[in-house]
This record gives sequence, C-alpha cells and structure tokens, in this order.
Amino acid sequence: MVASSIEAAKTEDVPTEGVGNARYLSRHNTQMFQEGRSFSGNERDKVWINKGAGVFADLSQFSGADSPNDGRSVVAADFDDDGDVDLFVHELQRERHALYRNELNGDYGQFIKVRLRATAGQYEGIGAQVTAVMDSSKTAQVLSRGAGIASCQVPELIFGVGQAKSADLEVLWPGGHKDVFKNVAAGSRVILVEGADKPETFAAKPQPLPDPLPAGLTVRIGEALPNFKVQDSSGQEVDFDVKALAAGKPMYLNLWASYCGPCVKEIPDLQAISDAGEITMIGISVDIESAKERAANLLKNRKATYGAYYLPVAGADGAEAGLPWADLERMPIPTTLVLSADGVLQRVIRGPIEKAE
Repeated sequence: MVASSIEAAKTEDVPTEGVGNARYLSRHNTQMFQEGRSFSGNERDKVWINKGAGVFADLSQFSGADSPNDGRSVVAADFDDDGDVDLFVHELQRERHALYRNELNGDYGQFIKVRLRATAGQYEGIGAQVTAVMDSSKTAQVLSRGAGIASCQVPELIFGVGQAKSADLEVLWPGGHKDVFKNVAAGSRVILVEGADKPETFAAKPQPLPDPLPAGLTVRIGEALPNFKVQDSSGQEVDFDVKALAAGKPMYLNLWASYCGPCVKEIPDLQAISDAGEITMIGISVDIESAKERAANLLKNRKATYGAYYLPVAGADGAEAGLPWADLERMPIPTTLVLSADGVLQRVIRGPIEKAE
C-alpha cells in the first residue's frame, strides 16, 4: 500500500506544489470559507483576567470580546492613552478588524506607562526586561515588539500598580546592564534612559475612542434610520419611509422571526401597544423567503393587525436579502428599535418588550 502511494506520487497526474504557493492559498482558502470551516476550529475569541495564584477568570462574554469571527492576531496597546490596555484584533471572517476599548480606567487602580531609550545597541531597548516593584509585590514585562502570529507590540509597557502610590522600576537592558529608578509615581508616563539617574516624563495625548454601535446595527443612538426596501404582505417590494409610516407618532420597529419562540410569544403584547394608539407599531420578519408564509400565518392566527413587512428578495447580482442598517447575523432577536416621529433612533430594546415600555 505504501509502495503504491509512492509510485502514484511520482506520476505527472499529481502536481507538486511549494508550501504556501498562490494556487494552494487561493484554492484551499476559498474552499474553507465556502464550506463554513475555520482556521481555528470554530473557536470564539476569548478574554481572561489574571486573578493571581495561577487562576484566570473567563470574561469573554462579559467583556464584549466574545466573537465568532476567527481572531488570528491581536495588538494590545493603549490606543486612547487613558492608562489601560485596549485590544485590536485581526479576524479571518466577516469584519476583518475589531477594536475593543478597555473601560476599566482608574476604577481598579493606577498605572505607570514606560518607554525605553537604550544608549547601547538597539535604541528602543528591544529585549529589555522591566520589573515594577510595589511594596511586597512585583511584576515583570519584556519589551519584545513582537508577540504571537501576525502581531506586534508597541514600544511601551503599561504596568497596573493597583492602589500603590509609586513603584520602583528595575530595567535589565539587553547588554546586561541594570538600572533602578526609584519611587516612580503612579499615573506617570516615563521614559527610562539607559544609564540615567532619573526617569524623563512625557505628556499624555488622549484620543477618546468612539462608543461602539449597538449590536447588529450600523446606526447609532441619535442618528436617523435611512429609508430602505422591504416586501409588503402581497410580496411587492416597497420603500420603507420611516418618517411617513410613523405618522407623527413614535415608532416601535420590531425585528422578529417565525422560528424565534420569544418573538412569537410577544405578538399579542405588540398588538396591545398598537391598539393603545400612542405608538406606531411595525414588525419586520427577518425570515428567509421560503419562511415568509409561515411568518404571515403566525401574525394572522394571533390577530396581529399592526404593520407587517418582510425582507426584500435577494438581488439579481447575488446580494443577500437584508436591511442596509443591520447585520442580521449578529442581531439578537427579537430586537425592537424605538424611533422618534422623525425616524431618529432613541434606544434599542433587546428581547421581548413589555406592554408598559
């Protein structure tokens, strides 16, 4: 069996390919994504926090960084210069990049930000080990400028010092020389120069990062929902003019699906809101085309008379049916958008809504 395989490999029918050649990458990458496969075995992005004593807590879901997009590399840096480490993640699937803003700030203690300037060898001090000593505890980091696959490290180190008012910083330089900088104040941004007696300070340059979009949406609170295409109950494609349909009243725009139990269960509650007359209630089913009839029957059987619409048919160019302001694969359903009479997004209700809302 082995001999036969070897002989077959020598025939002209089996092409030889170099590792990582263009044909291999094109063919295998395309096939992998078409089949819904994953480089990482469909593992989600994860975040852990060090609790000490070798124990880590999984904060993936709580942190908001729990993503199914196949993260392959990460840059940990203080992008907004507020003293804590943010994460920039390169993904393989769908949105290629994600920036996760760290919002802990000073609520959990202070920091010291360190940059190095070597006077012998490479000027950034790559390879230097910096140890922050605070009372009876210490923590060390190495300035590597590279970490993990397709990743890098910025030329600075950030030390969390908790409630300590200062820390001693010990630097073991790549050439073997050691410097100790005493009593560096918490909250400082310092440059440690090889051979110097005292650290130099540098100014903060805060660059606030914007608030993230609501999950599954490409519009922010306070922005107007643009007009878009939908199907009406007869199957005709029509313009959804938010302001016109609101008719001078606030609007609840409910996104639901026939396969979603909580969505179906809340239909009578939505009808009650509509019957009260103070709010314009409209539902948009996000079911695929083949399930549209089932969604319509659910509304009919539950005596729903509020406005009902459906996703437009997929375009002739192969574009998927959807809504231009929503990523339906990431939007939890039911989701209800609360809009002003002018179509401005005021808030987002996740899950079933109550009649009192």
